[in-house]
Amino acid sequence: MRPVVLDTSVVLPAVLSPRGYRRRFLVVLTLGALAARRELLRQETDTPRAEAASTGGQLGGAALDALAEQAEARYLRLRDALPTGCPDDWRLIVSRPLLTEYERKLREAGPRLDPTLREADIDTVRHQITAVCAEVTDDFDPELIPAYTTDRNDDPVVHTALLADATWLIADDTKHICTQPESITEYRLPGTDRRVSAVTFSRFLDHLVDVDLDHVDPTLLQVAFQLLGHS
Repeated sequence: MRPVVLDTSVVLPAVLSPRGYRRRFLVVLTLGALAARRELLRQETDTPRAEAASTGGQLGGAALDALAEQAEARYLRLRDALPTGCPDDWRLIVSRPLLTEYERKLREAGPRLDPTLREADIDTVRHQITAVCAEVTDDFDPELIPAYTTDRNDDPVVHTALLADATWLIADDTKHICTQPESITEYRLPGTDRRVSAVTFSRFLDHLVDVDLDHVDPTLLQVAFQLLGHS
């Protein structure tokens, strides 16, 4: 698994703009979310089978098997619509405070990115973003975390990335987060050796070598939301 954390400056354009590489990468992340669901249900169905085999008991759980088959079918539907070999191990990781910040920014900046966005749409978009998340970190109080940046509102995204042991923190905020936009800005969790590299989305693309986003159809995001149960 390659966990990534996205700042609002990346995730909002990805969801609200009808095209662009950010949206295309979000499609790849939805494949990761579907893969994560498939893997979890496989584990949940395999465990009872192993226990039944060891005790000589009868295997039940038909409902669980049906859910696992459904998860497999949904995963395959999106995978087969993507370029051959598209990776499914990129996973979007969030935290409760980061989800709260996503919602705040949706209300504040969302209508500038999508003039058709209505107040009634905010909950739908928030649930769509949440559905793409493969994992949620341990909870934390934003008031009690270290000051990583010069803007206290941006500290939760950095802290989330560190808790997630993320491969990348991707942010187009070059004032507070990616203060070295042409290279890598590194953050460290105090008292530990855990670090995370923050890059702008354009710099991240230099490192994204296992999928050609030009061949990812951005309109697949709506299909992906439907497969995740949030159209």
